[in-house]
This record gives sequence, structure tokens and C-alpha cells, in this order.
Amino acid sequence: MPNFFYKATNAAGKIETGVLEVTDKKRALQRLEKMGLFPISVSSKKSTSREINFNQIDLERFLPGKSMSGKNVLDFTEKLGTLLRAGLPLAKALKLLIDTTDHEPSKEIIREVLKDVNAGTTFADALGKHPKVFERLYVNMVRTGEAAGVLEQVLANVRDYLQTRQDLKSFLITSLIYPSILGLTGLGTVLVLVLFVLPSFQDVFDQIGQDLPWITQLLVDITGFMAAYKWFLAVAVIGGAIGFSRWKNTDEGREKWDRFKLRLPVMGSILTEIEVNRFSRTMGILLRSSVSLLEALSISREITENKIFQKAMDPIVKGVKKGDGMSTPMSQSGVFPKMAVQLVTVGEETGTLGDMFIKISDIYQANLERTIKRVLAMFEPVMILVMFVVVGFIVAAMLMAVTSLSSTSL
Repeated sequence: MPNFFYKATNAAGKIETGVLEVTDKKRALQRLEKMGLFPISVSSKKSTSREINFNQIDLERFLPGKSMSGKNVLDFTEKLGTLLRAGLPLAKALKLLIDTTDHEPSKEIIREVLKDVNAGTTFADALGKHPKVFERLYVNMVRTGEAAGVLEQVLANVRDYLQTRQDLKSFLITSLIYPSILGLTGLGTVLVLVLFVLPSFQDVFDQIGQDLPWITQLLVDITGFMAAYKWFLAVAVIGGAIGFSRWKNTDEGREKWDRFKLRLPVMGSILTEIEVNRFSRTMGILLRSSVSLLEALSISREITENKIFQKAMDPIVKGVKKGDGMSTPMSQSGVFPKMAVQLVTVGEETGTLGDMFIKISDIYQANLERTIKRVLAMFEPVMILVMFVVVGFIVAAMLMAVTSLSSTSL
């Protein structure tokens, strides 16, 4: 019997490879479906080359509007939960969403989910076939809701989680708009003065055979150096960026970089609050949805972006397995704030760990917003002062040149 080599993704979106001993490719695909895997490639020959198979390239990933954004997923979750609470069956609710959704990519994904549900696939597994849209947390919560018969309540919890995350994202973007415009305006002003205005003074002074004032000459020399070695500087910057990116993507480099970021004076506290907020919100939503504590910790660890926080969760998992609880290993990790640890201790003692994690998330989200507002309130005048000094230095150099030129003409 021939062997078929396969490459497929599981419900969590992770790639798996292996060999199936079946009669033909059709039976191999059927076997993968029974295994709960979604095939990427199935072949009777093991691939040993690195040739690019253009048929396997998902070009839609690189095209705008070909997937569901976070806002689309939130809208889908909210509407589906409302329809289920109104008493509609899942298949009918999905069909109604297809008919009422204007966003074509969202409609196509919902249509595929409905097709799988009608074929007998569970709703969670149908969502799991779209890991780039529905993350593991989403799929696991839906699976728990299906098993417990409280899907509409779980969707309400998911909606609250997505809404909170969307609000925080919108707050961060809105808060950074003005500083970004201010910084770009200042940089543009400096570039115009240095690249276009100062060189004209050099030409005038060369024609009359007079030396530029030292401050003006300094700026002209700097711009001249940058113009003469622009390609070398560009290659050095790009090479440095690529080297740093590769180093940061290694396990050691990422851990050192994440540790460095957490130790920064102001940014470190902001990043800590972001990670604590994300971890607590995820744990609270999962525990409220009847997900086991160990599974909730596993999911929370996966969505944590900082390597230091990820490593800090390993002893927490071990402590839970031993029956020691979460609060002790959390306090020993050195990365979780004392207030968060104390609230987790209270949650363990009172049996309200899920609600306590939501409370922690609310506290740190409020702290985060206040911290960002405070930092931006300090950042804006500092940026204005820096721009004033830089632009003032350049203007002073030009004024000295004009004054020198006027004195010479007299």
C-alpha cells in the first residue's frame, strides 16, 4: 500500500506533518478529515526540495480587504450572540448573518463556517479552520460554550473581551496621532532647512570668497557628509536594522530585548501594565466561560507577547499542577505587580478567581490609560522644546550667515 506524505494544520492553526498508508489520495484526505486536520498538501512523494509551489501561496493574505478585521470579528460575535439569545438555531443565525452582512470577506468566511456546521462539524471546529481570523482563545471558549450548552453566554463574554481590546487599541492610536503629526512636522521643517536653505548660503559665500561663520559651516559640513556618504549610511542603517531584527527573533535575543524593555524608566511600566491587563483579561474571560485553569493558563501564555512574562508563567503552571495555587509562584516571578498578586490571592481564597482577574484587568486598563495620558502630557512640551532648540540652532546659523554677509557688503 502506498504512503502519502501530508502537511496540514490542526484546529489551533499549528502545522503538522506525517505519513498515511492508504490506497489513494482521496482516502488520505478522508483520513485527515477524520483526524481533525485541514490539509495544505498531500503527495505520494516526500518533498525534499525547496521549490516554491505557487498554488500553495495564499495571495489573499497580502491583499487588502480579504479577511475579517478585529472590528468585523467583534461585529460578528455581537450579532451572533444576539440572535442566539433570541432563540434562533445556530445554522439559521449564521444564514441570517450572511444575508445581512455587507463586508464581502466576512460574508465568505461565515458562509464557509455555515457549510461546515451543516456538514456536522462543531461550531468551534468550523471556526478553527480560520485561525487567522478566530484565535485560539476564541475557538476554545466557543468549544466550552457548546459543550456546556451556554454558547450565547460565552459569546457575550467573548464580545466583552474583544470590545475591551478594541477600545484599548483605539485609545492608543488616538493618543499617538497628535505626537506623530508634531514629530513629522518638526522633522520635515529641519530637513527643508538643512537640505535646501543652508546649501544656498554656501553658494553665496563661495562666490564672494568669504568663509561661513563656524556654526553655519558646521551644519553645512554635516549635511555635506551625509550627502557624500548617503549610500554608505543607508546600507549601514538597513544592515543594522536587519541584524537587530534577526537577533531579536532568536530566543536569547528576544528574551534580552524584552527584559531590556521592561527595565526602561517609563516605557517599562507601560509595557508591564499592558501585559498584566492582557493576561488578566484573558484569564478572567476563560475562567468565567468554564475553561479549566490549566487550559486558561496555556492559552494566556500563548497570547502573551513578552518573553519574560511567558517564562514567568511556567512556574505558575507547575504550581497549579502541584495544587499550590497561582499567587505564590506569581509573587516569586518578580514581574507581576504586588497588587495583582494580592488580588489573585483573594480570588483563590474566596473561589472567585475569574471575577477577580476581570477586576485586575479593569484596574490596570484604567491605570494604563492614565499613564499614557500623563506621558503624552509630558511628551508634547518636551518635543516642542526639542524642536525649538534644533530649529532655533539652524535659524541662528542662517542669521549669523546673513549678518556676516551684510557686514561684508557694508
